[in-house]
Order: sequence, then C-alpha cells, then structure tokens
Amino acid sequence: MLVFVPLSPAELADWASSGVRDVTGFAATPSFLEAFELPSSDTEDADLTLLEVAGIAGLLAHGVRLVAVCAADAVGTEPAEFGAVTAGRVRWRSVESLFADDSDGAGLAAAAREALGEADLDQAWDADAITALLRNTELLWHGSAEWERLTH
Repeated sequence: MLVFVPLSPAELADWASSGVRDVTGFAATPSFLEAFELPSSDTEDADLTLLEVAGIAGLLAHGVRLVAVCAADAVGTEPAEFGAVTAGRVRWRSVESLFADDSDGAGLAAAAREALGEADLDQAWDADAITALLRNTELLWHGSAEWERLTH
C-alpha cells in the first residue's frame, strides 16, 4: 500500500541518512475511500487527495508541505476518514517520490498556516485558507535521490 507521509525537513534528512523510520501517514484505506466517496479502482484521484491531506497535515505539524510517498504495510489509525495509518521500520529505499512546495507555494502555504491558528486536520480541511491554497498551488514532484535539496 502507498503511504503519504508528511515530514519536516529534519525528519526527511534523518530518514534518508539512517535508512529506516517508523512512519505516520495517510493511505487509501476503506474508511478513506468511503469518506471521500472514491471507488477503490480510482487510484489517481485517491492519490491526489491523499497527497493534499498529507500536505495539510504536514503544514499543521511542521509548518511546511513536504510529503514522502512510500510502499509499506500499514495499520489504520484515527482520524480514519482521512486514511491515517502507521507503519513500522519503513526502509528509505521504499520511498518512491517526494513532494514539496516551490518558493511561491511555500509563501502561500505559510500564509494559510497562519490563518488556521490552532486548527486540527478536520477543521483545516474545510477552511477557506486551505481551499484557496489547494486551488492555487501544486506540490512539485522530486525523486527520492533529491532529498537533500528539500532539507534546506
């Protein structure tokens, strides 16, 4: 299963350097697919939504949208409707891609984060600031070998 893992730059550097990490992220669980009314066969829409969810979770937790996508055996957690999962001892080599804001997106994300205050993921997902952020920006794709560029 693909897991979309929000990270801080320091966590990304630690994972890439150590080669293994326990992760908390988001995956296309049955609860997620039901909550977002997505058929299990529509992996493209599910992946895009999971990337958005993980990006917002990262923004709330770390102040940046930085997401690693990895293959892992994961176990569901709360909030189930967002596909929250955990996976233990995930190897760096299972990271398929990384996503992050460019400088313009980072500025818009920082402004959205400030507007959210102490919101949790559920509140943030429905906030106007996040709707505008998702409508006006896209996270950029990076290969896992490019991780050092994303930690500065």
